[in-house]
Amino acid sequence: MRYALFSGCTIPNRFPGVEYATREILGERYLGAELLDVKEFTCCPALPTFYSSDRFTWLTVAARNLTVVQDLGADLVTICNGCFSSLLKASEELQNVLKCNMVNNVLADIGRQYRGRLVRTEGHRNFYEPVRVRHIIEVLYNDFGRKRIEALVRNPMRGVRAAVHYGCHYLRPTIRTTIDDPANPVMLDELVEATGAESVRYPEKLACCGAGGGVRLQVPRLANAITKDKLDSMLAAGAECIVTGCPYCLFQFDHAQRELRISSLPVLHISELLALAFGIDPDRLGFEWHFVTVRPFLKRLYPSVVEG
Repeated sequence: MRYALFSGCTIPNRFPGVEYATREILGERYLGAELLDVKEFTCCPALPTFYSSDRFTWLTVAARNLTVVQDLGADLVTICNGCFSSLLKASEELQNVLKCNMVNNVLADIGRQYRGRLVRTEGHRNFYEPVRVRHIIEVLYNDFGRKRIEALVRNPMRGVRAAVHYGCHYLRPTIRTTIDDPANPVMLDELVEATGAESVRYPEKLACCGAGGGVRLQVPRLANAITKDKLDSMLAAGAECIVTGCPYCLFQFDHAQRELRISSLPVLHISELLALAFGIDPDRLGFEWHFVTVRPFLKRLYPSVVEG
């Protein structure tokens, strides 16, 4: 397996431990994938900011990112719902020849052209396919599978009750792509259960975290009110942690609990949860960057490992 890891903006700036965890679990020591470092990547860019106000600029910036990876022979893998949605949508819109030509007229100024990934050559003709944009949850589920992940678990999370949060940009299908059942998703639940934890059922499971669509930026009190409803639903179901595949949802759950002064549920990215289950040192996973302390949760799981 060969992947170009797209870490986006939120993870390097707010949750660097998520990138570390992702590199560790996918890398040679555990799942054995080859990860390519692509230093030319920029912001995806974010759909609520760019797509909602200037679609051509959004498509051009996203296309530039896709040109960086189109000749590497690797799938582009994101660890953020927003990056996934933006880049996937761009790869599909660039199949429109008129839009692609307009974008390439701009990219020509920096010596780039979006073509997609070369799949075969017949005579003098080259055939291309869109750059494959994938989400870490789908990659873990489809390329490696639950049984392989279960086999790597060294610290089983038996007895842990986790509230799974998928997030809007993960569930929303595009015109051409659906990676999970939007009404009854299972992939993240099964990855969580592969660690030995229980994924609890709760009524607000498919609801937004509260931050989506720029609500957090424009109306933070409304965002936190939506988050509070979802947190209440999780707590009523007996959850003791939240697991998501999106760093922005992680930030909203984490930050809102601090603002609402109800710090009770630690929030983990799925890469962090798997890293813990695989036995990676918790002190290397950047939990000090989380607003809601993860230490009591870790101490209960690994009393001999986590001190203080």
